Amino acid sequence: MKAKIIFKLCILFFVSFSIIGYSSVQHENVTINFSNMSPHLNQNLYLRVIDKSTLRETDRTMVLISSANFSVTIPAVEVGGSYFIDFFADHNSNGLYDTPPTDHAWRLNLNNALGNDTLNFSHNANFTDIKWQYVLTVNFSGMTPHIGQMLELKVENSTLEKEIGRIKIPAIASASFPVQIVGLIEPGDYSVEFYADHNGNGLYDVPPVDHAWKLSFNYTAGNVDLSFSHNASFTDIQWKYLLTVNLSSMTPHLGQLFELRVVKVENSEEIGRFSLPQILVPNFSVFIPGFDLNKDYNIDFYADHNGNGLYNPPPTDHAWRLTFNSPNGDFVSNFSHNTNFTDINWPGATSVDDNKLLPEELSLEQNYPNPFNPKTNIQYGLNKGQFITLKVYNTIGNEVATLVNEYKEAGIYNIEFNGDGLASGTYFYRLSAGSFTEVKKMILMK
Repeated sequence: MKAKIIFKLCILFFVSFSIIGYSSVQHENVTINFSNMSPHLNQNLYLRVIDKSTLRETDRTMVLISSANFSVTIPAVEVGGSYFIDFFADHNSNGLYDTPPTDHAWRLNLNNALGNDTLNFSHNANFTDIKWQYVLTVNFSGMTPHIGQMLELKVENSTLEKEIGRIKIPAIASASFPVQIVGLIEPGDYSVEFYADHNGNGLYDVPPVDHAWKLSFNYTAGNVDLSFSHNASFTDIQWKYLLTVNLSSMTPHLGQLFELRVVKVENSEEIGRFSLPQILVPNFSVFIPGFDLNKDYNIDFYADHNGNGLYNPPPTDHAWRLTFNSPNGDFVSNFSHNTNFTDINWPGATSVDDNKLLPEELSLEQNYPNPFNPKTNIQYGLNKGQFITLKVYNTIGNEVATLVNEYKEAGIYNIEFNGDGLASGTYFYRLSAGSFTEVKKMILMK
């Protein structure tokens, strides 16, 4: 069965389940002092703050640059937290984010915030592609029948079958209100599914027990506003629940690749996967949507302790397995670093996919190890979803293996090639994607 990868992430960037509003956390201010911004006078500056422990956006703002030197203050940090502060000047004034140098974009780091922190930035040409995401706003009205009830909402890219965000509002406070979710990037068809917990049991129940609806829209670019007025045209949205894994004391693995996946025990179906090219902070959280109630699941994860970009059984890499079965909706699993390692038999092909930091271009890396006997690993990166082939040839041009021949989403992939059954010698592997082709040489030495 082909796994449906629901959540993906990467540090040259990440797609987080970002939300705006409905947070009970009291945020402290951070101020950025800008200087020498004359090249961007009368342009809009867009700024966001991202929590490194969750990869979720805590707040965003936009200001018109009216002078070369100015300050922006945003209430977006917690004391002790670490953050990315991303911003761009809309250099071509089209109201959208464009990859530098079309627009000028930068990233600052704030680690171990003290509260009321101040950062200084002077204009420079060291641009960073920050993979800006856009906001979906759903404006609700007529929700009087559900005041005081829980509302849950999620947004899915229907084209890619990928959830981009969700939010839970513990109690609807008024008949009219907005809900905002950050995460729009890829063009395509999207759905917005939501329900009011009409019977108050804290779970989704098929209408009319609970009241549920579905909206659809086609996305091209920029922020999107939708309107919804309460009605009785209910839809069974077959709600899936959210797993949160809180990891602590991961200091031994700072800077290392981290991967996690959730697998249904009864049929080994992978319901979601998360990959982080390097662990940023000792304590962090992972969010995987898509599980059903009253089913057994394994949570498998590892840190790439030897730094080869692949999973190796412990103790070479450090790997663990947690289990859960939830009858009560969303589930939180807490893990503190320990040496009770488990060989989780991580699958050979690994997606390190996300949308906040996707690869900037198509790429094919040199296999590792090389020379090899009889197995080696090949890594390739896709900057957008597309149909690709990855094939192996001998020195006279005969195809000896097809490793990939299917549509792949944007991301970084590792795949194992087994040369058992082939003679020692030189081989070539070729990645083809549209008009892109790249070939590299590898040596099988038995």
